[in-house]
Amino acid sequence: MSHQEQQEQEIEALEAIYSEEEIHVASRDYPNIELSIQLKSNQYEDPTDDDFDVELGIEFTENYPDEIPIITLNGIEDAFTAERIAESIDKLRSVAEENLGMVMVFAIVSALQDEIGELVDVKKRAKEEKVEIEKEKKEAESRKKFEGTVVTPDTFRAWKDRFDEERKAEIDAAEKERLASLAGRLTGRQLFLRDATLNLSDVTLIGAQDEVEIDESLFDNEELEGLEMDSEEEEEDDEE
Repeated sequence: MSHQEQQEQEIEALEAIYSEEEIHVASRDYPNIELSIQLKSNQYEDPTDDDFDVELGIEFTENYPDEIPIITLNGIEDAFTAERIAESIDKLRSVAEENLGMVMVFAIVSALQDEIGELVDVKKRAKEEKVEIEKEKKEAESRKKFEGTVVTPDTFRAWKDRFDEERKAEIDAAEKERLASLAGRLTGRQLFLRDATLNLSDVTLIGAQDEVEIDESLFDNEELEGLEMDSEEEEEDDEE
């Protein structure tokens, strides 16, 4: 039987075994026959967050089954590392090597079902490890709170410098606030002592008395005459 006849007969047998939802033949043209088979990690009705589907890709070579087919695994890139997926493919290739000369897709699918069980365990362990890491991280943070920071002469000096600067800034700010609150209710003496320009106010007023000018237009003649008489009487009294 030719390679083409063996490949075509195997496709017919696989379509009889798997449902339309499970098997998809992308190409039936020899020597480029391609197909894929969908497998689930969970065969039960109740789904879980850890479930995943994997697509087994098979591409026949011209001399298949005397040569192993090209095998790929798709749909699990987000669940497993590229290295772990490559390891699974190598296992399937080993099964194919053991079945050279015979149609082997069913044997490869059976090996993949066993591998899926191992992948489920890998994912479960990874999840448990992640939970354990998070737990250890929280415990380490809790211990750190109680342990505090190790004090050395350098760290103490750095802390002391920061403390002194912050304390000085607080005192300066408090003093400014206190002075601002008192500015509106200082006594005359306090204002006099705080403002040197007030020291000269009385002297300036006394000196300005000799230079006072009277605007005569603001008074009538009788008032002016009265002022002159009073001034003359005061001078006579002074002479006596």
